[in-house]
Amino acid sequence: MKLSVTLLLLILTACSQGVDKNDLKNINGYWEIEEVTLPSGEKKSFTINSLVDYFELEGTKGFRKKVAPQLDGTFLKTEDEEAIEVLFEGSEAILLYSTPFHKWKETIVKADENQLVLKNENEVVYTYKRYQPLNLAP
Repeated sequence: MKLSVTLLLLILTACSQGVDKNDLKNINGYWEIEEVTLPSGEKKSFTINSLVDYFELEGTKGFRKKVAPQLDGTFLKTEDEEAIEVLFEGSEAILLYSTPFHKWKETIVKADENQLVLKNENEVVYTYKRYQPLNLAP
């Protein structure tokens, strides 16, 4: 019996998808929304995005801003940016955003090289994929 409980705990621990400080480096860069999942379970998919999110973190502080990709590979950037601070609460990694007008938070569900999943305070889940520029070469 003790062996069964020990094995079960090991399996559950190995399968957990917790985010730790080492995963934060994966957040840096350009991300585009691939899918939004509402609390009801309804999903909305996105194939083309006119804006992408740019994240830049150094340690546990940084910023996010919206940028518009251009056909020549550059980005139009706005002056607006959201300050970010990462807070670890138990097994959760939380992004605390702030602007002069608003403060909010999102929980990092997953952060690897190719996928970023964030859940906001209203239980809306945003699944991002790493931005890949359009290849218009013949």
